[in-house]
Amino acid sequence: MTSLDTATTAMPTVKSSNTTKNASIPSMSSKTTVETPIIKPLKIEGSIDLIRCDEEESKKETVPSALSLSDDDNTVEKTNEPVSEIFKQRLVNHRKNISKTMNFSDQLEIRDPQMVAELANDIYANMRKIEASLKVDADYLTKVQTPTEVKDTSRAFLIEWIIDVHRKFRLLPETLYVTVFIIDRFLSLKQIKKSQLHILGVTSLLISTKYEEIYPPELKDLLTVSENKFSKAEVLKMEMQILMTLQFDLTSPSAYRFLERYRKVSSIVSNEDKVFFFAQYLQEIALLDASLLKYDPSELAASALILASKSIKKVNVWNKEMERHT
Repeated sequence: MTSLDTATTAMPTVKSSNTTKNASIPSMSSKTTVETPIIKPLKIEGSIDLIRCDEEESKKETVPSALSLSDDDNTVEKTNEPVSEIFKQRLVNHRKNISKTMNFSDQLEIRDPQMVAELANDIYANMRKIEASLKVDADYLTKVQTPTEVKDTSRAFLIEWIIDVHRKFRLLPETLYVTVFIIDRFLSLKQIKKSQLHILGVTSLLISTKYEEIYPPELKDLLTVSENKFSKAEVLKMEMQILMTLQFDLTSPSAYRFLERYRKVSSIVSNEDKVFFFAQYLQEIALLDASLLKYDPSELAASALILASKSIKKVNVWNKEMERHT
């Protein structure tokens, strides 16, 4: 036995305990084992349960309030019905209530979101309000323009040429009315020469096509129709001048929009295409006469529809029903 072994056997072996505060020094022998304390993670069950309880209570509090329905004056609680069904029922009830004040033609289109039938009466009232504020003075040719430069006949020749170009490019009907509106508004605010009428018509048509058309014609095509009497830079300069003079205010209810509304409201000519197209033809003829600017677009549309219905259907379309809705 060596000296190291004797020293090892002489030293006592003491096991460390977790309960004792003063642990003895462990032996250097390989047989001696030391028990280390095992630290277990704490489980905070109370806080998790508390969070779950809060979530369940919040669901119980919010769901019944979202599912509350107001049918007339009685409040009905439906806690077991899905939210989608609740809002679907709300929409049905809303349509039933609002359809009581709507025209029959609007009721047929209430399910089409693009027709905005629920707001048709409000839109019509707003059009009637705007047309008075944007009305052009019928005597602007004598008040603003020089009689020797721009006359009524000069304006009529310009509008007739625009109608031909409008038909050649197969543009929308509203584009023609916007073009004439821009010309009249500009001429009523600024004095020009007779030689500038042509470029004024081309530029006004260019602006209106950008405003109304999905695929407006290119400027080079309009210059070709004008036989290249002016350059592209001149047209762009006139465009800036028109927009600055009008302060970019191009939205005005035209007689065509009123005619569409009157046709839909009327139960006599709502499905008569001949009456509608003949009334549209009468309105386009009225664009040539500057003296008719003293009438509102709504009045021109009503008179054109009455004249067309009397000529084709031999009936007066403007009955008590039309008076009530207009």
